[in-house]
Amino acid sequence: MGDGNSEQDNITENGKELDEKAEVNSEKQGSHCKLLAASHSEKSLNSHNQSNEEPPCKQFKSSVNINGDYTNEKFITKFKEHWNNSKPFLFNNSELIVKPFKVTILPNFIEDNFLLTKIREEFNEIEWHKRNMDLYEFLQSSDLKHLGSSKYISIFYKFLEEIAMKWISDITGLELVKVSATCSLYGDTDYLLVHDDQQEDRMVAFILYLTEPDWKESYGGNLQLLNKNEFNEPLDVVRDIFPSNNQFVFFQVTNDSYHQVSEVTSKNNCRLSINGWFHSKLPPIFQAPLYNPPTNGIFSQHFISPQEADIDLSDWISEEYLDDKTAEDIQAHIEENSEISLCSYFKQVVIQTILEELKIDDYLLGIHWTQVGPPNRFLYSKLEEKNLPHTLERLLLLFKSEQMFDLLKKYTDLDLKCLKYEMQKWTPGNYMLLSDYDWAERNELDLILYLGCTDPNSVIGGRTMYVSVEDEVQQAFITVEPQENNLNIIFRDTARFTKYFSKQSTCKCFYMLICSYSE
Repeated sequence: MGDGNSEQDNITENGKELDEKAEVNSEKQGSHCKLLAASHSEKSLNSHNQSNEEPPCKQFKSSVNINGDYTNEKFITKFKEHWNNSKPFLFNNSELIVKPFKVTILPNFIEDNFLLTKIREEFNEIEWHKRNMDLYEFLQSSDLKHLGSSKYISIFYKFLEEIAMKWISDITGLELVKVSATCSLYGDTDYLLVHDDQQEDRMVAFILYLTEPDWKESYGGNLQLLNKNEFNEPLDVVRDIFPSNNQFVFFQVTNDSYHQVSEVTSKNNCRLSINGWFHSKLPPIFQAPLYNPPTNGIFSQHFISPQEADIDLSDWISEEYLDDKTAEDIQAHIEENSEISLCSYFKQVVIQTILEELKIDDYLLGIHWTQVGPPNRFLYSKLEEKNLPHTLERLLLLFKSEQMFDLLKKYTDLDLKCLKYEMQKWTPGNYMLLSDYDWAERNELDLILYLGCTDPNSVIGGRTMYVSVEDEVQQAFITVEPQENNLNIIFRDTARFTKYFSKQSTCKCFYMLICSYSE
């Protein structure tokens, strides 16, 4: 779908196919992730030792039927009228949403629940591929057309091709010619971030939920719909669709069909689905919204020259990192590895004071944080540099100072001329995607300092990763973990993103100062 620009065998990002294979993590499909009710698990996991034939009383017809409530003439007539006029529609428990964009929700979509039970059993047997990029993290099957050995999944794929596609085409008036679909499994901390599904000839996104009947709201995994701003960029979540078992959801892929899958937050349950797209004969015409880059910060073109400052580095930085021999060792390491992490870089009293100032009530000190977006690019908060407390203001000045530029010259042998920077605040749910920033425009020296995360194991996600945008699979060249008071120095000639900060983290807030220096 629907569930994303990603829930498909050949996931594409920036027009490139991905087909990364991985073993299923035991935390995703072991005792921590319930694919099936206990009464079905043993039978399905050992089914390769049994006869392929069902007992006569349980034999399943090779056809699948849509719930008769959705195929009768009264429903179809009313639905067509409301769809064509973009008017909301309620029929029993089904619904046509028209804002923020048209989405159809159809509970109890398949007449025979026996098929759904057998499909869930086959989820234990298919090969899963780990999908892990800046935009998402979950498990996915190959395209259903390649799962011929899975009897009931194949039956459902035939249903999508021969019945569902024709039915959706009839009630919407959209010309649909083929289907692509996969199985998806979201375990604990899995997610799919904001996107619009626009790609090539995708016309209608769909998803059939196969969750257990006892799935709770607290488990997450909702399909979330976002409205848009005046620039047609995604803005806020305005509707949550609960992933009820046997619920079918579909929507037309448009310029503003922004949606995401909220993080799954259950260690013992998995969000299961079959999802994909119905495609058109000719690719729809999509128009990307006009993006207005920020005027300052790390994604802007606003650079700052070195500043004169009355700062003594020895008052701030641990003594060993100001030693000439240590500087030579740092330079040699960076020359060989393009990065280094300097532990306990600042004196502890400095770090303690900075953290106290960052955490003091906004109204007392005038500290203000602005949320950075749009959410199809990034979501975090940035410090506004007005009325800052003394030590925090001096720390930022230190990174802009001529003294710091001189020290970095010793560390790297680079003649750095300018920088741009941000002090960021991160809370669970925040992230920074690759987007279409021109990473190749210039090589930069990144400095990253984390604050507020004394135990790195308390943070799930939140790591900054350096990758090549040209590669079909995101293999991180360098990964920076959020470890407090480590100064990470990276010579960046690749792209950079920061992974989604999981709501399952015991750490509920950290700060990241990131500076990009240029020659």
